[in-house]
Amino acid sequence: MKKKLLSLFLALTLALSLSVPALAVTPEEAQDDAELLYNLGLFLGTSTNEDGTPYFSLGRAPTRAEAVTILVRLMGKEDEALAGTWTTPFTDLPDWTLPYVGYAYTNGYTNGVSDDRFGASSSVSTAQFLTLLLRALGYEDGVDFTWTAPWVLTDQLGITAGQYNEQTTDFLRADAAAVSASALYAPVKGSDTTLLKALLDAGAITGSTVVIWDYSPMLFDEDFASFLFYPVSGSPACFTSFKLDQVTVNGLSCQTLQVTTPEEVAIYMASLGYDVGGFGYVEITYDEAAAKAAATEFYTDENGTTYPLLDFSFTYTATQADGTVIQGSFTDSYYLDE
Repeated sequence: MKKKLLSLFLALTLALSLSVPALAVTPEEAQDDAELLYNLGLFLGTSTNEDGTPYFSLGRAPTRAEAVTILVRLMGKEDEALAGTWTTPFTDLPDWTLPYVGYAYTNGYTNGVSDDRFGASSSVSTAQFLTLLLRALGYEDGVDFTWTAPWVLTDQLGITAGQYNEQTTDFLRADAAAVSASALYAPVKGSDTTLLKALLDAGAITGSTVVIWDYSPMLFDEDFASFLFYPVSGSPACFTSFKLDQVTVNGLSCQTLQVTTPEEVAIYMASLGYDVGGFGYVEITYDEAAAKAAATEFYTDENGTTYPLLDFSFTYTATQADGTVIQGSFTDSYYLDE
């Protein structure tokens, strides 16, 4: 029997629409987003952990000056900002903020809180940050969105998913990291080009060795699921082979049938009637009843239907074009109906 597939993201969006959470994104949830942006050179830490890794201070609110700095880096414009000479009317800017606020003000990303004050040390609000982001992507407040409710447009663009509204009181660096990571896949105004593709085309992240890739579920049937793994267009690095070493569902081991190179994937997908490419494809066989019985989280919709959470865990080994072997892991979660 065919199964309806509800992504965890969608289910949480529905849940969040029923009540406003104290925190839209927790620091723990945003850690991966912060690390991705950091590795792309688009987000920096505030200090260094004892092991030398960056500390992102995700649990505190960013100031307005920090928010502008985050946006300038996200747009790949930090070098240009630092190299420029900028003039603003603001008298409350610390020296380190001058190039970032100057660039953002000159390019129409931001205004002050008064004619001569920027409010550099004040916490940025949700509406302010999302407005900055939309302006940086080319959208105009008063034309494409209203600055009092920018989440309407960011929801439409897939940058946010209903977790922010006029009742949201806290906006943390965790939120800034999560929203910034989502914005990589949002279109720049007036084109189908995503911010990520625009950054790649502009050479803004050519120094990164991060392999940018994605995956999607192809089919969910009883005791069966299949996923396609594929590159993001323009990625500065790529995989030439990709193998899942282990897959579990709610901690239970799965059996896998894999196609592990781009050539084999193209041939196999064509045999299934799909004209798509990828560097890896996997069919997963598992005991769905046992996986559901092992579920520890559930979602109940407004009609009273309950969906058990299936938490997939993937461990993989991949080879890049230059021969570098990478090992890693990731998880994804889905609610399935009965």
